[in-house]
Amino acid sequence: MKKQEALLFGKKFWVQLDIVEKILMKKTGLNKSQFFLSDELNLSENDLEELKILFKKIAFGYPIEYALENAEFYGLDFYVDKRCLIPRNDTEIMVDEAIKEIKKVGNAGLHSLQYIDIWTGSGAIPISIVDNVWQYIDKAFAIDISEDALEIAKKNIKSHNLVDKIKLLKSDLLENIGQTQGLPLQESRGVPCVHPNYIITANLPYIKNEDFWNMDKDVILHEPSVALYWWEKTGFELYEKLIMQIIDSPLLDKRRTGGEVIILFIEIWFDQKEYAVNYLNNKNLNFDIFKDNWGVERCVKIEFCNLLK
Repeated sequence: MKKQEALLFGKKFWVQLDIVEKILMKKTGLNKSQFFLSDELNLSENDLEELKILFKKIAFGYPIEYALENAEFYGLDFYVDKRCLIPRNDTEIMVDEAIKEIKKVGNAGLHSLQYIDIWTGSGAIPISIVDNVWQYIDKAFAIDISEDALEIAKKNIKSHNLVDKIKLLKSDLLENIGQTQGLPLQESRGVPCVHPNYIITANLPYIKNEDFWNMDKDVILHEPSVALYWWEKTGFELYEKLIMQIIDSPLLDKRRTGGEVIILFIEIWFDQKEYAVNYLNNKNLNFDIFKDNWGVERCVKIEFCNLLK
């Protein structure tokens, strides 16, 4: 089939030309240069029928990222499919702030540093962070309760050559985390260290059940509901559970000698700031709130160190 015919075939379903090109490249296995230089595309009748179905789905809102099995986040490419949430650039502010904090703690060099990502999904957050600051981190963990998510994260960790730097764990938040998984770190770089620093990121489901009024229709129809909705009242309940797990966990051992860092970064929904502020103040936790790419305050940095004083 002529390349021009294939492009017109996609356009008649009202799919943007650049998307048609990307899908045709994926279908034929051609890279951008090869596709540009080709006049003919090796497409069978079965291929055309599959493309017809896919173009129709895209025309009715099926996510391009799922169609391409690829999403870009923090300048990197990630495999995604309908089993995981599509990473969004709004979350990049969390990655930015976590990287700053890891560099700050790492450069101080007073204690060993462990990094944990909770509800990791595709693994986009920990991979983006570790890819930039692996030299500061002694151990990194990506945690999820979903076997499907862990399978996708494993695929992405492997494709970014971070298998030896990020360990995958199945756990309900921090429930299964303990010394059997290597936490807390006992020794690092040959230096005994009973109480390491911890930087934790968590992008948990934070949308109230059936809060469809504030959701994009395509997200509701196609992305996994388990990664979006979780509680009926505030949507913050899962973060409350995580925060209490940290407070009650060995990570916050009262025998710490001082100077260690335990910091959690979370992403909240656009209408949760007031609730989050009241909750964190009631727990006597220090925190800062950062704006996302749209100027909405949605990334929260929470410090637990003051609870040790």
